[in-house]
Amino acid sequence: MRKLIAIVAVTALLGVLATPAGISVFPLVQELLLPPGTSYSNTIQVENVSEEPVKITVQVVGFMAPEGIPQFLDPAQDRYPFSGKDLLTIEPAQQEVLPGETATFHYTVTMPADLDPYGGRYLAAVFRAEPVEVEAGAQVVVAAQVASLFLIDPGGEAAPHLKVADIKAYPSVDDPHKIVLEALVTNDGNLHISSDQIRGYVYITDEDGYVVDEFSAHTHTVLPGNAYIHREVWQAPQDLPSGKYYLHLGLVLFAPDPEHPQHLFITAPITLKF
Repeated sequence: MRKLIAIVAVTALLGVLATPAGISVFPLVQELLLPPGTSYSNTIQVENVSEEPVKITVQVVGFMAPEGIPQFLDPAQDRYPFSGKDLLTIEPAQQEVLPGETATFHYTVTMPADLDPYGGRYLAAVFRAEPVEVEAGAQVVVAAQVASLFLIDPGGEAAPHLKVADIKAYPSVDDPHKIVLEALVTNDGNLHISSDQIRGYVYITDEDGYVVDEFSAHTHTVLPGNAYIHREVWQAPQDLPSGKYYLHLGLVLFAPDPEHPQHLFITAPITLKF
């Protein structure tokens, strides 16, 4: 059984939300290898870090992650083919938790024997905290919401597959030496790829093919069927002469087989005038 300790973009976001909200959740992210027809049970801990008692309710929803940020899906309108909103049962549905105490929620996630479409499944247990006692006449009740995310890999033929298109490079409007590189990255496979399974790089060449600069590219987790605008910024040297240059974006995917990575390479030309 594989578990993901942290997915940087997702965990960072939820970590920021957890403390001001008055509740914290552990674990924030779980990555499970769960073949079709099997199930897995465990617990989620929710701590009340506020100074007042709270009532915590839980709802299971599917999620997507455009731009690497989780987007919870309304169950009534969830059309994401890799949503796992129906795979998780969790008990109890509601608990009251005193300040400084921790509530335990027991869950079971079951992968159907027949997956259609075959591939990963993505769901969240969303915990909502409200005050146990509401002052008389209060017009606004402050509620907090934090989630534990599940990324489920069925194994077998499930694999991520990235494609890169629509690459372009252009100078920033406020600084001609600040060059923006953009490309549309899509995971058209049937499984997520984590940020630690991708290596990216950018290098810049002149018209004669000489490398004038290079740097590492940023990467983040990409769910199947999700796309995002990959954006990098190159600060060109102040003494760089005007002329035509080429910005090259390379991505190396070490999934599903680290020994046979997928290599992506795309180039954008740009004429710079300083």
